Amino acid sequence: MKKNILLPVLICLLFSCCEKKTVIENELSRIGITKENYKVSDTFYYENKKIKTIRFYRGKSGYIKVDFYESGKKKSIVNIKNKNIIYDKMVDWYENGNLKNVSEYDSNGNQIGENTSFRENGKIEHNYDNDTNESTDYWENGEPKLKYIINVSQSYHYFNGNFMEKYTQRIKGEYYVEYFSENKDLIFSGLYKKNILFKDNLRYNGKIICYFKNGKISLFQNVVNGIPEGEFYACFGNGNLKYQSAIKNGEEIYYKSYYENAKVHYIRDRTKNTYTEWDKNGKQVEKVPLGT
Repeated sequence: MKKNILLPVLICLLFSCCEKKTVIENELSRIGITKENYKVSDTFYYENKKIKTIRFYRGKSGYIKVDFYESGKKKSIVNIKNKNIIYDKMVDWYENGNLKNVSEYDSNGNQIGENTSFRENGKIEHNYDNDTNESTDYWENGEPKLKYIINVSQSYHYFNGNFMEKYTQRIKGEYYVEYFSENKDLIFSGLYKKNILFKDNLRYNGKIICYFKNGKISLFQNVVNGIPEGEFYACFGNGNLKYQSAIKNGEEIYYKSYYENAKVHYIRDRTKNTYTEWDKNGKQVEKVPLGT
């Protein structure tokens, strides 16, 4: 680290009236950092001596921290005050210049407003609204994938944004549930009470089958006395399997969960009494007896 009490040579070089601006100078200009506002700075470097971080001080207790990739492209900017409290907006970028994350904080460092993250191609990936406690994940095409409002509702969506499953909380432990096909047809509506499915105040008996627009099944359940019986499964809104399971006489035989990329996430095998988990690339990360 090199600390400069007066206007540093580095900043003089960055903001000098040379004909060709440096990459870092251009990046600082894009985020509104100008030499007239800052007389003191700290500079940190990568091992190869390229600039990693510059702190621009507004006063004795606060500064703006700007991080850079080794290429010199901006990486993040955040406002920090005494006791390392983040406040105002914090912004992260991918190296290609697209936004990665935008979040906002109050003067006490508490997150407020909306926190939004983006994919590297610039498309929105996730949004959380601190005012409404609403969380939304998005498909690659920008349509909602999963919406969750604490103690209110949760919904899963097809790739086109239409509802797949929707759960609305009535009281703790009770949810009004709706299942849809991709063309918006309501296939089933009922009430979950402590994991028992009811229809018209009676334990439900029957099949629930939802479809994608291409005719393939998106969700299949055979329900007996309010509990799934036999083999059942569901898909993500993109068509890949989400889970497969089997229950006999109210007892789970196995449960197989998948990632959205179709790789197996984990398997609970009651016949072998094992739990096995894999990462998104298919590498096994854990295998233990059930109950450990």
